[in-house]
Amino acid sequence: MKKIIHIFCAAAVLLTVLAGCQKKAGEAVKTVDLRYRANDSYDLPNTGAQAFTILVASTDPWTVTSAHPDWCYISQEQGEGSDPELVHVGQATATTVRVQYYDNTDLDDRSDIITIQSDYWVGKEIVVNQKGSAFLFIPDAEMSMDVVKAGGDYLIHITSNQNWSAQVTDGSWLSIADGASGEGDGVVTVAAEVNAEELRYGEVTVSDRHNVAVAKILFTQDGVQLVPAGDELRAGYDQLSSELEVTSNTKWAVEKASEGDDWFTILTPTGEGDGKIQLSFTQNDGDALRRADIIVKNVIDNPGDYQVEKTIVVKQAYKIDPVRKEFDNDELTLWKSDWANAPVYTKGTGTLFTAKARLNRSMSFGTYTFRWSNISDMAYVRHWFCFSDGIEIKANIRPGSQKVAFEFNASSSGASDKPSISSFTNVEDWTAPIEFTCKFDPSGANFCHVTFLVNGVEAGSFDTSEKILHTVTWGSSINMYVGVQDEEGQTGNSAVCEWYEYVAPMNWE
Repeated sequence: MKKIIHIFCAAAVLLTVLAGCQKKAGEAVKTVDLRYRANDSYDLPNTGAQAFTILVASTDPWTVTSAHPDWCYISQEQGEGSDPELVHVGQATATTVRVQYYDNTDLDDRSDIITIQSDYWVGKEIVVNQKGSAFLFIPDAEMSMDVVKAGGDYLIHITSNQNWSAQVTDGSWLSIADGASGEGDGVVTVAAEVNAEELRYGEVTVSDRHNVAVAKILFTQDGVQLVPAGDELRAGYDQLSSELEVTSNTKWAVEKASEGDDWFTILTPTGEGDGKIQLSFTQNDGDALRRADIIVKNVIDNPGDYQVEKTIVVKQAYKIDPVRKEFDNDELTLWKSDWANAPVYTKGTGTLFTAKARLNRSMSFGTYTFRWSNISDMAYVRHWFCFSDGIEIKANIRPGSQKVAFEFNASSSGASDKPSISSFTNVEDWTAPIEFTCKFDPSGANFCHVTFLVNGVEAGSFDTSEKILHTVTWGSSINMYVGVQDEEGQTGNSAVCEWYEYVAPMNWE
């Protein structure tokens, strides 16, 4: 059987079929040119469903039928063929078939198949899904319950036209005292035990007649609340202070697990309610990671009162010396030159990038500093840090404009999703060497915190968990580019990269 496909209109399909599979010897080959316009599927509400239309034209008699004509009305289920020549060129007058579904009074959803056919050829089967009349509602005000320390009974009011059930899905301190199941409107009584300890959470799930969860009600019972923002606090080797937020509803105190840890001081030994644990540090001049524990507790009024105790690990990095790499001939073999001009190394001077020259190489996370000198006034010194999904972090040294500018690209996002970092202009002498640093540090759940520095001064920072950069996770490789080109309309510019330095990231484990 041979098929020839044409176009009826933007949303149409034309199928022309030569029916030769069953043809006997000497029998003429019959063709059917069936054209129609309809969606692949329709999703309808249980009541008040809007009718939809199907446009049909064919060289032969055609039919539009429902698998469930008892609850589907089709305005014209069959029609005669049109002039084949007009059908072939898409000029035949199409018949508009109106399809209307009656209200679905059954609880369950239902599905139908609409078939468009001409002679032996089935052109399209349309799936129609219609919602059932079943419903189950719980008031918004009861979707979250605040429970007192003394506990007690809490009610969930259900409005429904079907069978339902309720069960505790989190929190052994909760139980269903009444209304574990029901039909139609009803009430679930949830019993909460007395809480003399820490603030706690629970959950009750209400399910429909098919045991499918319809609502999850959160229960929060009052108690002692003392929640540090994390269980670890980190500081750089020369960092003077750091802090960690605390969410609390009580008085609290902070102490060292060992008073022998004299390399840091607790600046906030006590607090009340929400606050911050603040620490100060001495510089770590050693060659190992410092580690200590601090303990935060709620302040109790009477012996025997419940006491929450949380341990926080404090870590301070040590100084990691940078590894300097000159762009000598050995180093250049590790990079790929991918622009018109290849950079050239001169001993004692550095590597000359004449516009248009660029190098690229796969690198690891850490801190990178590039020292550029002899930058022409109209040279455009560029750095790219490239990742998957078309994500690029760019920094451009532009002496002609007297600024270091930052750009962000991503194939899947628009400009409104990009971090905003202003151009850096605080350079005293644009003719002097410029050191540009891009620092990658781990942040949060596998993300990175990126900091730019120009001549050691911070020019801006952002976190890759934000917006378009969420796919830049700690540990993925960086495809790094460095290059020089002319400012627009200029020619013959250049710059020298004397060296770059790499500082490996701290291993905090």
